[in-house]
This record gives sequence, C-alpha cells and structure tokens, in this order.
Amino acid sequence: MKEIDYDNIVLDEEEQWIEDHLEEFEPAPSWMHDALREAASKPPIIEYSSKPNKKVITLRLIEKDIKALKQKASEEGLPYQTMITSIIHKYLTGALVDINEARKIIKV
Repeated sequence: MKEIDYDNIVLDEEEQWIEDHLEEFEPAPSWMHDALREAASKPPIIEYSSKPNKKVITLRLIEKDIKALKQKASEEGLPYQTMITSIIHKYLTGALVDINEARKIIKV
C-alpha cells in the first residue's frame, strides 16, 4: 500500500476551512457517539470497474442550473457531463454530503 505524505497534501477550500477552524470544534455529545461510531464503521462502498456500462439518457434541466453546472465543472477541471455522472453516483452510494448539514454536526 502506498504511503501518504501528509506534509504535502493539498487541501481544497472546504478542507482548508475545516483545518483552519479545528480549535473551534467541540466534541460530539455523548448521546451521539454510538450513532457516529456505527456510521464511521460502515462507509459507503463505491465500486468502479475499469469500463463501466454506460447508457445515453436525455435530461431536461433548468437553463440557469446548466450554466451553473458548467461553470462549477470548469472550475473543477471536469467535463460537465462527467460531473453530473459523479454527482448522481455519489448520491446513489450515500457519498454525497450536504456541507451545511456536515457543518451543523461538527459544530454540535
């Protein structure tokens, strides 16, 4: 297994915010410990095959959303259709996280 060089990890904006505010976080209340341990012990399993079977579909989206999606994808260096595929896959596997909900949990 490849060793991780923790001194040279580049964090994205959200990860850097968390890193910069660690001192402000409070431990989760004791009544949440069991639920948090259980959730952490069962991370979503994401399986990728080298050549996934793909099917062409048609979606009708709001034009404003398409523009915003293309802009966000461009910022991430991804084709926008790849970003749509990734978002759907993360949602279906339970790996898509609502950052506002995550921040609420961290601040509890």
